[in-house]
Amino acid sequence: MIVAAVFLWLLAQGSELAALRAAFAQLSVLTMLLALGFAGAGHGVRIVRWWRLLRVLEPRLPLAACVRPFLCGFAINNVLPFRAGDAFRALAFQEELRSPAMRVVGTLVIERVVDVIVVSGIFFVGVLALPAGALPRSIVIAVGTLAAIGLIALLAAVVGLPWVESVLRRLAEGLSGARSAQWAARQGLHLAAALRLVRSDRGMLAFAGLSVVIWACEGAAFVTVAVALGVAEPLLGPWLALGVGTLSTTLPLAPGHIGTFDYLVAQGLVAYGASLATATAFAFAVHALWVPYTVAGLLLYWWVPGTGAPRRR
Repeated sequence: MIVAAVFLWLLAQGSELAALRAAFAQLSVLTMLLALGFAGAGHGVRIVRWWRLLRVLEPRLPLAACVRPFLCGFAINNVLPFRAGDAFRALAFQEELRSPAMRVVGTLVIERVVDVIVVSGIFFVGVLALPAGALPRSIVIAVGTLAAIGLIALLAAVVGLPWVESVLRRLAEGLSGARSAQWAARQGLHLAAALRLVRSDRGMLAFAGLSVVIWACEGAAFVTVAVALGVAEPLLGPWLALGVGTLSTTLPLAPGHIGTFDYLVAQGLVAYGASLATATAFAFAVHALWVPYTVAGLLLYWWVPGTGAPRRR
């Protein structure tokens, strides 16, 4: 919470309350509902994308089985720090997903890496249209580093996985007397089985296509809010804000990324000439789009029967 407070304090510096109130007044219920619809479409495609990954290893898995784990994981990520929802998604829903935890973890790793690469591309498209120095150089370097790490991770999975799997199989077969080591080797094989999906050209092409659709939906939500606020550059500004704000979530420093996400989203819009008050209202508005889906995930966790949640009596 200290990190969140620091970034919120940084965001508040220079914002006048009257200007902030005037900016919020431009947002109508219809605008927010439209933006919420775009965000919901993005979540829907995310569920389909995740299901397609899991279905390769468990062909009988129905799409509906992925809805509750996804929304519950999303909700918990937004109320607890350190991406606890991802761990919960992997551990609590093994029966529903018909997959061991480490296989689920592998699919989440693929999602995160591909998203970092796609969103980094969005970010750099936005940066290229900016004059030099409009955005702090440290942010550009940080994003470039993240993108490089993502590309290296994908390359390493493609090139090195067969060797890793062969080592793990030999360990699993040869350590018959060491149960803990044998168990660890089996978990490694589950993880490798999921990561092996990146070696499928057709599968990854479809996955990348769905990823582009996801971020197009997210971008449409950002643009909708920006247009309602009268942002001077309603196209590239919101997309840059989407890129830098989303990439900030790779460092889960605060529950729901409160403060860090808002501050960097606002910086993306300010770089394109928006006033700090408008950029702050924009950041809070797009962050608020997470709330209904967070509430839905928490309700599904508590009141819908299933693995990992108390059953309704």
